Amino acid sequence: MELFAIEPGLAIWTWLSFGLLFFILWKFLLPSLLKSIRDREKTIAGAVDNAREIQERLDEIKKEEAEILVKARTQADKVLSDTRKEAEVLKSRLLAKAEEEAEAIVSRAKIKAVEEREVLLQALQEELADFVCDASEKVTGVSFTSEKDRKMVKEMAQTL
Repeated sequence: MELFAIEPGLAIWTWLSFGLLFFILWKFLLPSLLKSIRDREKTIAGAVDNAREIQERLDEIKKEEAEILVKARTQADKVLSDTRKEAEVLKSRLLAKAEEEAEAIVSRAKIKAVEEREVLLQALQEELADFVCDASEKVTGVSFTSEKDRKMVKEMAQTL
């Protein structure tokens, strides 16, 4: 027996069984296999289309997000700017009011100081008149206790 010898009977039966197997596979297995492959292709194509649509939608969402962020920043800047302006106006009003109140307080203090000065001056003049009357009485020996004398001395003290 030779290892690589061609035997015609074995070759015919090999070709016949291969042909029969090929026919069975071609008739029964290949259509369902091709159908499965086509279904799989459709599923993959659908998934690719869905992925493309999802990517497009995601791009749209990112674009909308960017627009919303720009609008939000613009609005935030506007609100911040308006708030700063309002704060400046409020600050100006408060400073003006504080200055007015300070001026009023200073004005009232000046008026009160003038009034107190007048009261003190009046009291000092009366004390001076009494002192002059008492001193004159001691020096001259004449009494200045009458109302007329004291009035005259007070008028003199007021002219000083």
